[in-house]
Amino acid sequence: MQDYAYGRELNIKIKAIYILLTVLIISMITILLSGCHQSNISADMIIANEKIIQVKDFSVNSNSTTLKTSAKGTIFVKGTEGVPEHIQIVARIEIDPDDWGGVAFYIPKKWNVSSISSSYPENKAQAIPADYVSTWFTASDRYKWQKSVEIGRDRSYRPTGGGTGTVVINLVPDTNAMQQSETFDITVEVGSDEKNGIKIVGTDGTSIQIP
Repeated sequence: MQDYAYGRELNIKIKAIYILLTVLIISMITILLSGCHQSNISADMIIANEKIIQVKDFSVNSNSTTLKTSAKGTIFVKGTEGVPEHIQIVARIEIDPDDWGGVAFYIPKKWNVSSISSSYPENKAQAIPADYVSTWFTASDRYKWQKSVEIGRDRSYRPTGGGTGTVVINLVPDTNAMQQSETFDITVEVGSDEKNGIKIVGTDGTSIQIP
C-alpha cells in the first residue's frame, strides 16, 4: 500500500513536470511567432518615397568638345506642403582622361551642402575618392549660386586621369529661408576646352528648376 501511494505521487509529479514543460514550450512558440509578426508589421510600415514632392532627371555631356565627359542623374526633393526641406542629387558621372574640368554642381543661394559621397574614380586601387572632391563658396551677388561641388576638376588645368563614379549630394535649406512660392535652379556643368589660348571650364551644362 505504501509503494502504491509512492508510485501514485511520483506519477503526479511527472505529469506536473510534463504540463509545466508543455506550457513553457507553448509560451516560447507564442513569443517567437509574436516577434515574427511584429517584424512583418514593421516591414509593412516602410514607406517608399516618403515626403518626396518632386523628382527631376538631368543629363549633360561635353558635346561641344572632343572630350567624353558626362553626368546623368536624378534630383529628389523632399518637403511638406510644397515647401522643399531636403534635396538629394544622385548622379552617375564619367570624366574623360584628358579633361581637367570634370563635373561641377552649382548650389543655389539659401541652400547648404550637408554631405557628399563619391566613388569617383572607381576601380583605381591607389585612388582616394575624397581627393577628387572640392567645394567652393562665393559671396558675390553676381551669381545665382553661392556654393559649388566639383568632381575631378583641377584648377591648375591638369587632367585628373578620368574615370567613372557615382556622386550623392545632400542639401538642406537655410533656417527659415525657403518660401513655398520660391523657385531656384541647380546647374550641372561638364568638360573643359582651350580656344585661342584661353582656358574654358564647364563647356556644357544644364539647369534644373526646383520645384
